[in-house]
Formats: sequence, C-alpha cells, structure tokens
Amino acid sequence: MLSTTLLTIGALAAGVDAHFRLLQPTWRGSSFVEPASQWIYPCANVNETTDNANRTLWPPSGGSLVINGSHPHALTAVNLALGSNATNFNISLVEIFNQTGVGLFCLKEAGKANLDAGFKAAGYSGLNDSRIEGLQATVQVIQLGHSGSALYNCADIRFNSTAQLLADDKCQNSTGVSGVAIENVDTNSSQSGSTTPAKSSSAASALSPAVGSSLLAGLLAWGLL
Repeated sequence: MLSTTLLTIGALAAGVDAHFRLLQPTWRGSSFVEPASQWIYPCANVNETTDNANRTLWPPSGGSLVINGSHPHALTAVNLALGSNATNFNISLVEIFNQTGVGLFCLKEAGKANLDAGFKAAGYSGLNDSRIEGLQATVQVIQLGHSGSALYNCADIRFNSTAQLLADDKCQNSTGVSGVAIENVDTNSSQSGSTTPAKSSSAASALSPAVGSSLLAGLLAWGLL
C-alpha cells in the first residue's frame, strides 16, 4: 500500500512538473487552476481575453515569444488562429522543433518566416494589407513530452505595426536551454549505407534564435519520425 501511494504521489508530481508556462505574449490566464488544464485542446480550457486592451500587441511580421518549460526536452510547435473566438489554428508560426532544457526559452520574432504566406492564405494581400492593423488573433503553443501527450497554452494578441519586439537582454534563454531543429534521416541511407541526416528545411527556416542561444544545433534523437 505504501509503495502504491508513493508511486501515485510521484506520478502526480511529475504531471505538474511537466507543464509549461507561456509568458510572452501574455497567456489568457493560468492553466494550472481548475477547470483549466493544459491537457485540453485547443487552449487548456481557458476562455479568450474579452477586453481588447488586454491583448498583447504583436508586429504583423512576427512577435516575441517566451515560454518557461519544465521538460528536459519537448517537441514544440507554435500556431495562430485569426479573428476572435477562433478555433482553427491553421497558420503555423513555428513548425515543430525540439525545445531542450528546463527554464526560459525565447524566440525574438516567432513566425517571421511564415506569417506573410499565412495572411495570404487567409485572404489578405500580405504583411502590408491595411486590414491586418488591429486584427485580433490567438497564439497557440503546443508541447509534447516523451509520453506523447500534448500540452496547450494560448495567448490572445492584436496585430499592431508599432508593436515592439523584446529587447535582446529580455529575450535570452536560460543556461542549458535551446531549440534543436528536427532533421529527417535520409530515406536512401539504408541502401547506400550512409547515415548522414537530411535536414528539414521547413523546421530550420521557422526558427529565429534568441541572442546567445545555440538553436539549430543538431540532430533530434527522439525516434518519433
């Protein structure tokens, strides 16, 4: 009975420790307090920000993003839904990568490589379309640990051409924290005998490294692809 109790307590503690916080843009609200739960798609069961003044201002070309992770490594993706009360997170701001290390992780211009195409797919002419100014949207961050379970957090934003990125001294990774691009093993390697990986250019191009970090540092060894 004692061993069972200890295992249960340990599992609960691990579940709490495995969560993450979305610090920038400001998340909708704490996803640690019930009825919120980071296990719930798409936004941890936290309601959308109703006061437009409380939405984080974001540049149309991509804004700063800071998460506080608690996984040694977690597959991470950042998506965007345009409009209010939106549930279709069909714009990929940052394609999936491996966030490594426990602590603060910052992308200074999340979405810079993908937003123009995302706006055009949604019917806008591009980053300079005047209709984007003041447009409401929601940023969704997803993390998957080794268990394969997904965790979600969301932040409501408003696009503004005068919005500022975080300063370099505010957008720094904690010691030992970085992001690693996912690379696919060459499908011909089994025939040729080569083990040289083929880099996933889409994942690499979406990452905008924080100052002093070592993003795009090597091969992801998860064995999930």
